[in-house]
Amino acid sequence: MSLDKLRSTISGVIEDKKCDAEFFFLLDSNGEISIKRVDMDEGAHEELTQKFIASIGEAILLNDEISLLDISGADDRSNAIYKYDLPELPFQLSNLETVLQSDDFPSFDFSSDDLKHLEGILIILGHGQTQMAIYKHQYPVALLKRDGGYFHRGSRLVQLDEEVLRINSKFEFMHIDDDYYIVDLKTLERFFGFHEAIKNVATQGLTNIQNSELVVDISPLEGRIDDISFARKLVRVARASPVLGVIPNEEIITFVSTYPALRGKFKVNDDGTKLRLETKVSQNLFLKLLNDDFLQSELTKRHYDSLAKDSLEAVENESTTES
Repeated sequence: MSLDKLRSTISGVIEDKKCDAEFFFLLDSNGEISIKRVDMDEGAHEELTQKFIASIGEAILLNDEISLLDISGADDRSNAIYKYDLPELPFQLSNLETVLQSDDFPSFDFSSDDLKHLEGILIILGHGQTQMAIYKHQYPVALLKRDGGYFHRGSRLVQLDEEVLRINSKFEFMHIDDDYYIVDLKTLERFFGFHEAIKNVATQGLTNIQNSELVVDISPLEGRIDDISFARKLVRVARASPVLGVIPNEEIITFVSTYPALRGKFKVNDDGTKLRLETKVSQNLFLKLLNDDFLQSELTKRHYDSLAKDSLEAVENESTTES
């Protein structure tokens, strides 16, 4: 799905005058996961609904700088959303589909249920069959406990006699048209079982590098697979490297020996047929190399290290298909 198509689909949900919202708490009590419906008064319900609609609009519909990428092709650009295309799905994401497919959830009881078990908030937006679901991670600091919070009553500061839950409209994930999208990649990396899914695919990237016979020893790369950022770059190598297995090894070695930003950064074996990746600098540059990040302007002939290389051919083909 293109970014324009995604925006059109989202608009069809949240810009409908009949768009309403349902709210659910995702609870984690010592590893026991449950979903409970949240009952709230009309004023709070309407205010939160409009805040989340506005947040979606600002984050995606009105953001002219945003890019849409597959999670397997995630790079380090700061303004992007990612379609989740890995085989293993973290449970927090799968729960978005759960609330869309089922209506059989008990209500959260504020007198007996404990807010300290709150893991996240699930929100369904839409009307009838036109719906989307979003996920908001709940941080512990958003819960003001009765034994540690104070508020003012008139001119006097008094202790809280109830727990207070603060909810802003920031959200991290969404599910629409059978696809999952990541709005905040850092949250996915930090809190959820995403790393194992990434490592499993990254391991295939290491295998591809090993089989290419371009590198003397891949163990330095294997030793960094627990670094989530590094592992994500290996996923890009595993899924769609435009270099590995496409460009002959001798041409790659000639390129790293002559390209200004790479010259002198790599060591080679005695017969000059394989690269040695003994430093983190050479390892990082190697993954950039395999993702074809080093470019030369056709106009100015200047050299660039380009992060966002959205294919013009892909854009043209997509535009032709949708027109």
